[in-house]
Amino acid sequence: MIRPATAADAEALAALWEASARAGFAEMLAPGHPFPTFDPMRVVQRLSDDGLRVLVADEDGELLAHTTFGTSRDADVDAAVAEVRSFYVHPSAWRRGIGSALMERALSGMVEMDFEQATLWSFAENARANAFYERHGFERDGTTRAEEVWARVPEVRYRRSLT
Repeated sequence: MIRPATAADAEALAALWEASARAGFAEMLAPGHPFPTFDPMRVVQRLSDDGLRVLVADEDGELLAHTTFGTSRDADVDAAVAEVRSFYVHPSAWRRGIGSALMERALSGMVEMDFEQATLWSFAENARANAFYERHGFERDGTTRAEEVWARVPEVRYRRSLT
């Protein structure tokens, strides 16, 4: 079931993020680089932000995926461009259709919020995730970044139309 997240989900979202991020990204980080941490209070803050929506996918009460989307943080886009700020699926739910259902709901949500395009950031070498985003209509737009928190691993921005 896909539903809006609540503050009560914050701790479970932290555990989901940890499992998903470690399975998907740990081998991309330089040896010895500290793994980033997830602050459950960020979920609570995001829930009170009118420009964002947080959705979760659960099965029998277990959170298997979550996404946050809405107003873009990128300075080089206009107000009609939304951002998928986070998108995580527990490794036990990979390739089961849960991520696709959640992405479709997020894309519909961005349309409901009157956005015309969507962007997201992904590690350039994350073939599994990038193939998923491309199956959902996202294409690399040529913009790159590298953040210290992720050991300066190269990231690429994906973009797609919502109209």
